[in-house]
Amino acid sequence: MANAENSLMVPAGMRDLLPPEAGRKRRLVNTILERMALWGYEEISTPLLEYYHVLTRGEIGAGPDQLYKLIERDGSILALRPEATASIARVVGGQMAGEPPWRLMYGCDVFRYEEVQAGRQRQFTQVGAELIGPDGPEADSEVLALAVEALRAAGLADFTISLGHMGVLSGLLSVLPLEEQAMGEARGLILEKDFAGLHHFMEKAGLTGAKNDSLVEMLTRSFEPAELELLSDRAPDCLQPVFAELRSIAALLEAYGCSSCFRVDLSTLRRQAYYTGMVFEIYTPGIGYPIGGGGRYNRLLRRFGRDCPATGFALGVERLLLSLPAGEENEAPLLLAAGSESEAERRRLLEKARELRSQGCPVILELRPMEREAAERMAREKGAKLIVWTGGGCDGA
Repeated sequence: MANAENSLMVPAGMRDLLPPEAGRKRRLVNTILERMALWGYEEISTPLLEYYHVLTRGEIGAGPDQLYKLIERDGSILALRPEATASIARVVGGQMAGEPPWRLMYGCDVFRYEEVQAGRQRQFTQVGAELIGPDGPEADSEVLALAVEALRAAGLADFTISLGHMGVLSGLLSVLPLEEQAMGEARGLILEKDFAGLHHFMEKAGLTGAKNDSLVEMLTRSFEPAELELLSDRAPDCLQPVFAELRSIAALLEAYGCSSCFRVDLSTLRRQAYYTGMVFEIYTPGIGYPIGGGGRYNRLLRRFGRDCPATGFALGVERLLLSLPAGEENEAPLLLAAGSESEAERRRLLEKARELRSQGCPVILELRPMEREAAERMAREKGAKLIVWTGGGCDGA
């Protein structure tokens, strides 16, 4: 039982959102979803609770120790969703009628038990999109361009998208006789940007000299998408399929008019094991971790009974809010205050409030007669413009 000291607290990693922060967050989610809808994406909603085996089948990036688990009365193990993609894969695998493509979008809370720090809570909100069915650079470039459009619609102007490819790991596998455990070690070194460690690891695995140096060099630098054509001639053979695919994507991003937002960084990987091709992460100045990311995952849906390629992304709403400049708040409401107890005056005041609301003006209505000083104090507290209704007319303060 909670003691008196913590009875009014919330669990670590959870937050209460008060006005106006809660409203700002809601508006941001709605703005992004409205923009995605213009691209033909339809909203999908999945339960907060999933069966534990569904999430582990989905190869989610969160480990078992990061899941919030519950025991159902029948003994089955449930878990709070740590992301949306695996849940959507479950729905598509068993419930979606018709044939792909499906363009789906969502905004939902997710839960991960992890270290609490700035921009990282245990409960947070994601808004994202999944394009299920099409394969190839056309679908990948659509998702990348949609991510750019969503960020711009949110009001973020200064951001960079690091574009990578999971084929980097396949390339390592093709030149190094690595077992699965060793490949996991190589993946971890790349994720942590430990290139000195990676160089040493590849030497131990048998890749030495110029080939080792060339591969590590490609991983330690980032470059403009336009440089892909030139650099592909110098890339190791094991990375040629990666460069070919990224060149096709880059050409389409140029046609979308958003290639300037991207940097190619072959060390960009994703922690989720289900990614298979193009991957990306979104960064903005002043935030030392990605505010969103995604990529192609062509094998995930087969685990749920439907072998179908897919690509998508998610934005961390709280991290995005931290990245946004302080903007204008919503239009200040009007506080309509009654100046008397006259029933006729109250009716006229109600009519005026309905009229203003029908015009889109936010109105706080106080039918109880208030002293002028009390009304002015309330208006200050609410950030409202005061209108006192007296004798059949408005007295603006």
